[in-house]
Amino acid sequence: MALRKDDLKDSTSTVEDIEMNKADAHHQARGTVQLLDDNTVILIPTPSPDPKDPLNLPRWHKFTIVFIVAVYGAFSVLCTSALGAVAPVLVHLYPPQDAARVTDLLTYPTLFMGIGNLISMPLCVAIGRRPVFLATLVLCIASSIWCANAKTLSSHIAGRNVFSLAAGQSEALAPMIVQEIFFLHERGRGLAWFIGIENVIVAVMFYATTTIIPNPQLGLKWWYGIIAIINAALLVLAFFFLYETKFDRPSDAELGEVHLKFNESGEVDKAGHQERIFRVTTAQNHKVDEATWGPRTWKHSLKLINAKPHWYQTVRFYKETGQGLIIPTTFWLLILNGAFLGVYVYHASTFAQILAQPPYLFKNQWLGLVQLSQVVAATLIVPILGYGSDIVVKVLSRRNRGVYEPEFRLIALAVPVALMVMACVIYGRAAQEHWNWFAIVATYHIGFFAFNAANTVGITYLVDSFPSKAGPLLLLLCAGRGFISFGLSYSTVPAVQILGYKTSMDIFAIVTGILGGLAIPAYIFGKNIRELTGRYIWKQESSN
Repeated sequence: MALRKDDLKDSTSTVEDIEMNKADAHHQARGTVQLLDDNTVILIPTPSPDPKDPLNLPRWHKFTIVFIVAVYGAFSVLCTSALGAVAPVLVHLYPPQDAARVTDLLTYPTLFMGIGNLISMPLCVAIGRRPVFLATLVLCIASSIWCANAKTLSSHIAGRNVFSLAAGQSEALAPMIVQEIFFLHERGRGLAWFIGIENVIVAVMFYATTTIIPNPQLGLKWWYGIIAIINAALLVLAFFFLYETKFDRPSDAELGEVHLKFNESGEVDKAGHQERIFRVTTAQNHKVDEATWGPRTWKHSLKLINAKPHWYQTVRFYKETGQGLIIPTTFWLLILNGAFLGVYVYHASTFAQILAQPPYLFKNQWLGLVQLSQVVAATLIVPILGYGSDIVVKVLSRRNRGVYEPEFRLIALAVPVALMVMACVIYGRAAQEHWNWFAIVATYHIGFFAFNAANTVGITYLVDSFPSKAGPLLLLLCAGRGFISFGLSYSTVPAVQILGYKTSMDIFAIVTGILGGLAIPAYIFGKNIRELTGRYIWKQESSN
């Protein structure tokens, strides 16, 4: 069925008589888009009239998907990091000769989460997000059962490493799915809901961990058993509600302006000589066209793989990931996020040991309450990092004649950088000089909030800068920072023994402060870097 110009006007009122300035479009920096038009928000990317476009999912379904990936992410983080809260208990579960290796249960998961991303992210580009996510849940269930029945420390470490391979998708694939179902002006809140829900669950389950594992009738066996049961329930939910979010759309849809050509009869024709721009705004009632594209059916939605696999894309994916390393702003965000994650892992790995020893002598339940209080920081993520970030973007775009620049996202980094430097300085002194316990607890949570803030800013900035390269850039950011933080966290015990808490935390404060300060030149020169990247590295954008 041929689409006519009049049909498009009648259905969405989005064809405008605007001639494309090809010279400007060619030299326009990637990520710079017209976000506002007469005080209405332009939908970016431009939604398709196809009912199978994930952008056309009803709002309740989008947030159901956010809930599914957030719960998966929560139990991935829980399983890979919660044992730090009961580290003193773990030492007594194994023979004395294995005591020094117990820390491997806390440090290796970060490394294997990064490796998991290296394997899964190219696959989700080749065959789709849905099959990879479902396979990930199956692996989580199997490895949880393995850990629950592990008889030796070596077997336990191996099982956790396998689980971490699957848990890694919570860092890159999960936010990728979230950003694919929301428009640009909604991405901040979408990611914030994902991170907020995830961390509230993590905080609650951390407290439960300090109750379950020390209990001889439950212990590690039932802790892993609960994780396996919840992942099994998630697998059922995901099968029925997590539809494929990969969708092929024109590259200029990422600009919010799909350029269409019409023939003399007014029908869409690539060989036509009359060109118009197809644009959708929030002021319009965007409609799907089932007559042309066919309805979304359960058969289509529940299919494991919806399109023919393109295995060659895995090679291109790795190539584009490598290319991302030579983009200065991308490399900077990678190092920044790695350093922030390293600080959080350091805090998470040491706070329980510090508070369990004199003069504090915290019981396991008290340590659990420390983790539970992280709910406060987690609930601040949604209003501040989500809705607050999106509001700032709209305000700055309005002042910029409706034009959005991804660098607007970097302004929000000022707060987490200042908080992280403060957290490092106070935490180190409080731990070494035995300050009041509240100084350790408060700075632990402040560091947690700062890491999540930097994570949200990094993801939204990279996705907004190069939308069609979201997969490679998320892999670079999430897997890369995992490797960096592994190196930093693996040196936690030696650093404390040699340098002490104060000196090691002062080093972290200097590193995070310097890296945070680089946000200023990134804000000033970011657009020029994006423009040069579009000219010399990624000359033609295509959807993954």
